[in-house]
Amino acid sequence: MEDPKDNDTSNALTEFKIERFRDGQAFPVDDVVAREEPLEIRLNGRTLVYLMRLPGDDVLLAVGFCNSEGLISERREIDLIQHCVDGDFDSQAPDGAGDGGAGPGNLVEIKAQIKDESERFATARVIRTGCGGADLEHEIDLDKVRVTSEKVFDPQVILKAPDQLLAAQEVFKVSGGTHGAGLFDAEGNMLVVKEDVGRHNAVDKVLGHLLMYGIDPAETGLVLSGRLSYEMVLKAARAGVPLLCSVSAPTALGVEVGRITGVTLVGFLRGAGFNIYSHPRRIGG
Repeated sequence: MEDPKDNDTSNALTEFKIERFRDGQAFPVDDVVAREEPLEIRLNGRTLVYLMRLPGDDVLLAVGFCNSEGLISERREIDLIQHCVDGDFDSQAPDGAGDGGAGPGNLVEIKAQIKDESERFATARVIRTGCGGADLEHEIDLDKVRVTSEKVFDPQVILKAPDQLLAAQEVFKVSGGTHGAGLFDAEGNMLVVKEDVGRHNAVDKVLGHLLMYGIDPAETGLVLSGRLSYEMVLKAARAGVPLLCSVSAPTALGVEVGRITGVTLVGFLRGAGFNIYSHPRRIGG
């Protein structure tokens, strides 16, 4: 299970003295901004990736990343998880992943029985905050990714999900600098909400929680604060989540991936309405 410190968001914010301009005048104020630091994820002794992320929930992020990248699909496939908290790993990040090595608290090592997709990580990548993890050098066989859940969600459950998501985003409330992702059930219960400076990371933190706590993905939906891009839809599909919603728009490739893999996509989820882009059979009163 994750380290008890892993949910601590006290290190997610940094205070700055800034100048604020209002009504033609500038004046000094204290402000807080969301932090962004590299996290190294090692799988079976090999560095997979350096993620630029909001510190906190690092174990969940690492597990969720491995899950959404098709490397692991169940908790029982994980043999060991270690979270570096006292500098007990010697790590050196590549150029562009921050200053020096990953440092204390910025490395998670997993030992697991992995699937046959690891060749995509022959070389460790740096995934920056605004970027996804798509590796276009390796073709992904979408025919092997299928979501078959026939769970039906009431439109009213979907309509209230964005407000529930926003209400639980504690770092966003004080900084305005994070994306959110939330997992909810068909009864309208918000099961978990996670935040990150990267929208992909927020999703992976939620998917890590789903896998580590044994939640059945077939019974859940995901709501996001960002757009429904190719990577986001593929993450949900690989995790087995049948419904993916966002207050924002989908991309054309995101819609295509949803239709191929069996994920119901809901976009422009605002106010009293939304658009359904794929597999509408899962939404009904």
